[in-house]
Amino acid sequence: MLYFIIAGVAGVILATLIIVLRKVFFEMLEASIGLANEVLSKEDEQIKQSKLIGALKRILISLGKMIVAVVIIIAGTLLPLYAYSFIKGVSFESLDFSSAWFWVSLSIGSILPFVLKKKKKVENYSEASMLLHKLILNNYNLSKFLFSFDKKFKKGEKIADNSNFLIVSGLARAGTTSLTDQLFKAGSFSSLDYSNMPFLLAPNLWKKMYNPKKAQLKERKHGDKMMFGLNTIEALEEYFFKAFLNDSFIGDSTLNKHDIDEDVYENYLKYQSLVRSSNDHLYLSKNNNLILRYPSLRALNKDFKAIFLFRKPEEHAHSLLNQHLRFLDFNKEDDDNFIETYMNWLAHHEFGGNHKVFSFDENPTAINYDRDKLDYWLAVWLNYYKYLLTLDNSEFTLLEYEDYLQTPKKVLSYLEGEMKMSFDYSNVEPFTNKKTIDTSDCDPELLKATSDVYATLKQRKVTFNS
Repeated sequence: MLYFIIAGVAGVILATLIIVLRKVFFEMLEASIGLANEVLSKEDEQIKQSKLIGALKRILISLGKMIVAVVIIIAGTLLPLYAYSFIKGVSFESLDFSSAWFWVSLSIGSILPFVLKKKKKVENYSEASMLLHKLILNNYNLSKFLFSFDKKFKKGEKIADNSNFLIVSGLARAGTTSLTDQLFKAGSFSSLDYSNMPFLLAPNLWKKMYNPKKAQLKERKHGDKMMFGLNTIEALEEYFFKAFLNDSFIGDSTLNKHDIDEDVYENYLKYQSLVRSSNDHLYLSKNNNLILRYPSLRALNKDFKAIFLFRKPEEHAHSLLNQHLRFLDFNKEDDDNFIETYMNWLAHHEFGGNHKVFSFDENPTAINYDRDKLDYWLAVWLNYYKYLLTLDNSEFTLLEYEDYLQTPKKVLSYLEGEMKMSFDYSNVEPFTNKKTIDTSDCDPELLKATSDVYATLKQRKVTFNS
């Protein structure tokens, strides 16, 4: 009986060591996928060779760690059995390893740590899910390979490319999420949703393996009463541009204005056709980074519709400040740094520890205010909307957040006409924002500058009769 108890202890040690050292095996898997990613690269051969050598080095280091981990696991598992043979004065080789009870005891012992281990989740993402996200989203060449495969795999009816699509944009916290959600519910649109993660560039391939019909809704981390679930649409298309532009527009502290060429544009249309469920549906996306590439995209396509939202500067800045502080707190509680990594994958640098400023010219934008103060976010607002005013607003729709809150049906009715579509208004309800923001400690010159830009925006916006 004691022997079988010892076998159970050996099983407990085996599983415990696997749990403790699991990240060594994860690292090996990540290094292996990273090597495959570099093999798929279509970069210059010299650059590709350099990256391949780096990937091989990472694999060798990971392999060395894994060998050490395997040795530790084996030694730890055998230790109680060796101790038992020593105490009993028998040779290790004479122990009965063929008994069914030995293997039952070992199995039970190895199961216990996994059962008792507290499941650690970040925003409902298990450790396995987080690993899958890393393997796919960290490897652009692999994602682009899956994109090419998905184009061939595309379901039954051929979805034709369509140059007419709709992008909702604006500085974060301008109401873009709410408007995009309302448009999606009202019209015949197709869009990316959370169920497409992490295979964002291969939505149809992934849907064959994972296609949740209904998901429980919960409030998103912003604390703004916006509910989301796996079937909720979200700003996910930016990963396409990150992959096809290889993060070239992302600096250490800035998101930089850039042009897209015809090849990227053609692939963008093909990507939209993968997302669209039928030829009758238009592609819809929320993308707050659109402004960075809007001029070049507009030069390539005169047909697509773009909506830019703006909001009263002090209210907008206050909302950004609150989210910034909120996400800083979340990051402190996130030991795996998964939330910030997740935001980086999607180029969501609006606030929090990974915040980056929009830069619209060759000189990096510097905002010389404390990020934890309202002035900083007023300057962020000014930087964005001052540039927006330099664009030809006859080519996009400029909406004010307050108009959307108070008269959403009128806003949607206007957009219905612009899109030449028929909308369903059953989900539309007005909302009143009654917050008053204290700006007494703000820089007077900054307040004046934002007020002037706000006044110009109001002059150029679409107006609705009260």
